[in-house]
Amino acid sequence: MSPANNCCVKRYFLSNKDIKELSNAVGELGPIFRSAKKVEVYELNETTTVYLIDDKPLVAKLMVKIDSSQREYVVPLLTYFYLNPPYMPNYPSVTVDDGAVPHIVNGADVMRPGIKDISGNFGVGDVLLIKDLKGRYIAIGASLMAADEMRSASKGKVIKVIHHLGDKLWNLAQELLKSK
Repeated sequence: MSPANNCCVKRYFLSNKDIKELSNAVGELGPIFRSAKKVEVYELNETTTVYLIDDKPLVAKLMVKIDSSQREYVVPLLTYFYLNPPYMPNYPSVTVDDGAVPHIVNGADVMRPGIKDISGNFGVGDVLLIKDLKGRYIAIGASLMAADEMRSASKGKVIKVIHHLGDKLWNLAQELLKSK
């Protein structure tokens, strides 16, 4: 069943006032919304909302359980990075080795031994972009430790993956792009 025919999904457009409020609330992603002609909200369920900006699925709001608490994240969808965006969000990132890639794109969290490079400063719970050795974005995650702690760690789980190539959000975004 295509997402357009899903009876339980709520779809609606934001007013210009709502777009402005949202652009101010999403920090790093604000410029994406500020330059939009139209923003459609695609509420999949209580934990996942996709924003279609000028008919492109570019941003998601996700409720993610980290440790014992739920946190809300507003993150670019990975499709965003493959659509030649006019604006590139400035998130910290990690580069993982080729051995880690298949595990991550199958939904595994990032383990410290698989990380080859850590760029930027971040705290616990901050959004990180996860790239392969060729610089391609393969996942988005939430840091489980601060940057300095991660740099000095040698083992253990260090990033909770919240979106990766081939996951439900990626597939939905591909379907929405095809339907436009």
